[in-house]
Amino acid sequence: LHSTLFPLHQLSTADPPSKTRKQSKQTLSSIFAMCETYWHGHFEDREQFVTQLIPLLLIKCLDVTAQKADIKRLHSIRDALNLLDFEDEESIASLKLHLLRTVSSPLFLQTAEGRKFISHL
Repeated sequence: LHSTLFPLHQLSTADPPSKTRKQSKQTLSSIFAMCETYWHGHFEDREQFVTQLIPLLLIKCLDVTAQKADIKRLHSIRDALNLLDFEDEESIASLKLHLLRTVSSPLFLQTAEGRKFISHL
């Protein structure tokens, strides 16, 4: 599983051509789901996947098309935030800004998981 998931996860950060965007969104969603399953299953090297998954899910949750299910997914991996190096300003600055945006996001404030995620911060 690890040998298959790692290359797929690397693809999740690529920007697809516009004509294949819908298919790419479906593929990306599947990759996210696999990474989440990998995290929740406590598989080997799960930290490699989840630390890159957090920013991607966070951005998805802050998008205008986000749904409550997206917030629930992010909330379910909130403990992985502890793996991130918040002392390294250069690499974490963008993520910090996105995390701050959750506090004013209506979807985060409207859902129990969103409020719990914010309180976890």
